[in-house]
Amino acid sequence: MEKTTDKLESLLQQNSGVIDRLIDRYALPLHLVFLEQFTLNAESFQDVLQSTYPRGFIAFAVKSNPCRGAVRAARGCGLGADVASENELRLALEEGIPADNIICNGNAKTPSYLDRALAAGCFIAVDNHDEITTIERLTADRARRQASIFLRFRGMPLAGLTSDDQSTAADWTKFGFHVDEAAELFARFANHPTIRFRGVSAHIGTQITEPHGYERLLDHLLCLTEAAQAHGLAPDVIDIGGGFPVSFLTEQDWRSFQQQLLTRLQGGDVPSVTWNDLPLGYVGSTSPGAKWVGKAYWSAVPQAQMLSHLLNHTFPDGRSCLDRLKALGSPMLIAEPGRALIATTGITLTQVAGAKTVLGQTVVSLEMGINNHGTNLISPDMFPVAVLPQRPTDDPAEAFLAGRLCFSGDMVSKTKVKLNRFPKRGERFAIFHTGAYGADHFASNSCGFLRPGKIAIRSDGTAELWRKPEAFTDIFGDSGCSLAIDELATS
Repeated sequence: MEKTTDKLESLLQQNSGVIDRLIDRYALPLHLVFLEQFTLNAESFQDVLQSTYPRGFIAFAVKSNPCRGAVRAARGCGLGADVASENELRLALEEGIPADNIICNGNAKTPSYLDRALAAGCFIAVDNHDEITTIERLTADRARRQASIFLRFRGMPLAGLTSDDQSTAADWTKFGFHVDEAAELFARFANHPTIRFRGVSAHIGTQITEPHGYERLLDHLLCLTEAAQAHGLAPDVIDIGGGFPVSFLTEQDWRSFQQQLLTRLQGGDVPSVTWNDLPLGYVGSTSPGAKWVGKAYWSAVPQAQMLSHLLNHTFPDGRSCLDRLKALGSPMLIAEPGRALIATTGITLTQVAGAKTVLGQTVVSLEMGINNHGTNLISPDMFPVAVLPQRPTDDPAEAFLAGRLCFSGDMVSKTKVKLNRFPKRGERFAIFHTGAYGADHFASNSCGFLRPGKIAIRSDGTAELWRKPEAFTDIFGDSGCSLAIDELATS
């Protein structure tokens, strides 16, 4: 059976020499990104658009790996950028992403963020009435460039597609206008002197593994575009957002995990597979018909296959997606598949700090530096792992993974993971598919730990430093550098 990690394991082996030298120089832990795989992922999405609906572009979600190297790699692949702050916008512009291929997102954009977006001529995904008022004020001087905006919507029937804390288009979310406000908003922009309404957008959430959610989303966005045209507007863009899934596990491993967890929750005599027997995605787990609701870790249509499915979809009324787009004048289509572009390009290399038994369960502690898998605090992720080097004589084992931070929530994996063998203290350890969010999202300097370095491996075997490992003085400062408040005024 093919593993989801086969490609990364092959790249790890092919580049073992340069990785050994990097570890000698920068120590562990380290975050590695393989640019060869990033290019393949980007090309797969672009090929879907080019062959099926060539009017549009793919945007790299900068928040998924927020560093200059990642944005430079995206630009090199011909991708646009989905930015979520003024700093991400500045980075995208500095790295040469064309302004008309940048979408400015965020639920509470500052005036400085909006001003920079207007000055550059980027798309702005307008999120609320305050932003409209600010844009009107900033564009009151007719000499300024006209604003190009999308209206971001929520309130579609999209609940239960992923974990609640990562749902961003259903009712309970801080993002966007409710769809019930659409007619009023369209009327407002019908003859607006300084704001050009370009289209509609939404973002469904993350790790959406089933196609029906995207089918519903696109149906609503197409209907909203039709409604905008009926109000005399001329929308020419539809932004379907991202959230395209990654298959972190094989189908067999995913189904087996679900079945064992459900059996455990319903009182069956099987070992625990989640920390403290967390129910995770099961709601009403004690009932016979319990179903998984929420974030999943395998998909029959992962990454670019989901986009292909969507573009080739036929709606219940018999109209195809492509026919409906053509009827609307063939608007430009934008997708922002951040996780699906870069997750499978990354490996976190660390080492084993020790192991113990807790209530009969094996817990392996890792030298992770900071809590760089902090999504476990809201919605536990599941990553394949391996003790290095892998050997033909390995005897498989299972364990929970913990970090070294001084609080109970620092579990690198709250789901029991499969190991190729039981590890010893000091052995190298690989966590796969960590290219998205793992190195940055929720990262902190809790307990005085330092953020690890981030390094990209090129296809020719050379490396480029994306982020230096933090040093003691980066966090705590130099000795004797503190100034009294009254000294600051004269320094």
